[in-house]
Amino acid sequence: MSLISHWNTRMDAARAGTEFVDIRPADMRVFGNLRGRSVRLSAIHKEMSFSRQAAQQAVDRLVKHGMLEVTLDPNSKRDKLVSITEKGHRWRSIAADQIRQIETEIADVIGDDAKEELRSALTSLLQATQK
Repeated sequence: MSLISHWNTRMDAARAGTEFVDIRPADMRVFGNLRGRSVRLSAIHKEMSFSRQAAQQAVDRLVKHGMLEVTLDPNSKRDKLVSITEKGHRWRSIAADQIRQIETEIADVIGDDAKEELRSALTSLLQATQK
């Protein structure tokens, strides 16, 4: 099983039996990318290398599920701001717990120092690929 498959399985299990069970794993990427902040819709597709249409569809699905809200951007006549709702923040809390559990399991296998080195290396890799 690949790491991403393992990650998705864990997040699927976290959503099972909750009000979040119908949220698509791919849409969770959009949700996670907000990191608790309001973001312009145009920035979502750029930051995530999604097409504008795919980003809009994912946001629309998350709005339908009550996870996000969309408002007009006061600084732009054409763009919209995407924000996390109260329900969305409840999911963020559940997801954060899952992430902490996974990180604890990683540290149990490779140790805390190696876990931090791994985090640093993955962050550097991610930043390099986003340039």
